[in-house]
Amino acid sequence: MDTMTRPAQPGRCQTKHPIILLHGIGYRDDMFLLASWGRIPDALRAEGAEVYLGGLDAWNSHENSAAKLKPKVEAVLQETGAGKVNLIAHSKGGLEARYLIAKLGMGAQVASLTTVCTPHQGSLVADVVTGLIPDRSGLLRFNLLRWLGQKLGFKALDFLARLTGDHSPQARLALDGLTRPSMERFNREVVDDPGVYYQSYGTLMRGPADDPVFAATYSLLLLEQQGDNDGVVPVASCQWGNFRGLIAQSDPGTGLSHADLVDYRGSLVQGIDIPQVYVGMVDDLRQRGF
Repeated sequence: MDTMTRPAQPGRCQTKHPIILLHGIGYRDDMFLLASWGRIPDALRAEGAEVYLGGLDAWNSHENSAAKLKPKVEAVLQETGAGKVNLIAHSKGGLEARYLIAKLGMGAQVASLTTVCTPHQGSLVADVVTGLIPDRSGLLRFNLLRWLGQKLGFKALDFLARLTGDHSPQARLALDGLTRPSMERFNREVVDDPGVYYQSYGTLMRGPADDPVFAATYSLLLLEQQGDNDGVVPVASCQWGNFRGLIAQSDPGTGLSHADLVDYRGSLVQGIDIPQVYVGMVDDLRQRGF
């Protein structure tokens, strides 16, 4: 995938079905300082895409978030007159999309689901943050989520979530749902719809210096023999459906973190233009007839 900046080509991202972007945990579409997706929606629209935001809560269970997503999808279909949508989801958003399709009867309304850095097999980071397993290494001793959750109680996270716009946050449920045992159950119960095209992408850090925000969690996953990872999700966990590969994998000098894939830095990352990554994804969906 070509990830370098290029002039806009109107029509390049003009897919058959409108696109809904679904963020992951801790984000909201309307947060002032930490809004999801950065420059990505504008880049896609400049190339002809019809883009909507999913409006998910920052902290809630897969089930509750999917229930909130269903009327959003229905509203987009009504507004556009389309019969289906393309869902593009980062991290936890991919799990809510899978639940929406499989459990809420929305398979006929979804043409494709693209997941990016989604922990389909769970993440050991969630196991440690929730206290499911101990932090034997001490690497997450000063991790804010772990500290707020285990020292002050997850209600502290709920309080902070309300300040950022969540009406009924459930931080404990949100984090529990990302543990490896929870995802084992989820994968048994949430079965893919054969009428939906599922594909996935991931990325990986090459070392702790790639993103200091995720240096500790990246190192923890390596130490616990989880293999290459993006600082939250191991490469083995991000794969679902047609696995399209790792962003920037071909450049051994480039490492991208979990949050880099939502353009949280708002700039080039080691020469990679993150919005152009998504332009390439959507162009590919267009060529596939979606």
